[in-house]
Amino acid sequence: MTDKSYGQILTEGIVRAIPWALVFSLTFVITMKIVLAMVGQEVKKAIDFTARTAVHTSMDAVLDSAVFPKVKQNTKEAIEYTVQTVNKELIASYVKPISGKR
Repeated sequence: MTDKSYGQILTEGIVRAIPWALVFSLTFVITMKIVLAMVGQEVKKAIDFTARTAVHTSMDAVLDSAVFPKVKQNTKEAIEYTVQTVNKELIASYVKPISGKR
């Protein structure tokens, strides 16, 4: 019987452990992919539900408040001002006035 040195025993142990490490690592990766695929869909649904709920809650809060008519009026005035400014500064200089006489 030949006596092996500690280096040879350690090398043999590492060589035997490498295939098992590969098998367990591959199994772990496959299992995690399956679990994340199943959980991922639920997380997407939860995020979508949260976003919809937040939007609806915010809309209800704004529409039920007394501030909404003021916001609506200010928005309307801002849009009108923007259209008039764009017309005056950008479009009016390129458009010829139309005369009513022929």
